[in-house]
Amino acid sequence: MTWFGKVSAWSALLMAAMFAVNAYFQFATGVSGWIYALTGLLLGLGGFRTLRKMSGGLRLLAGAWGLAAGIQFMPWLTAAATIEGSAHDSYYVVSSPLALALLCVALAGLALTVLHKETK
Repeated sequence: MTWFGKVSAWSALLMAAMFAVNAYFQFATGVSGWIYALTGLLLGLGGFRTLRKMSGGLRLLAGAWGLAAGIQFMPWLTAAATIEGSAHDSYYVVSSPLALALLCVALAGLALTVLHKETK
């Protein structure tokens, strides 16, 4: 396996831990965090299966990275939808460097997984 898959898998395990912590805090505050728990589970399972070179690991990892990128991109879509006709400032997500960094990590993980070439 080339290094693209390994880097993507290790990053997925770290991001899975972040999604799991986010899901915990969502549940602790009374908000449904099932989508974060599912994303964390898929990222963790995909990273584990990729590192163990199990069947379907890269495909699962690519799908999990896509789901993670979509979840990270959602605040941009909802902020743009609430800005029109709104009196308050809804640009807090777009100007957050941490939100941009997490989105870039998810997109980089997706790109590394898709561009990975298996060696025999």
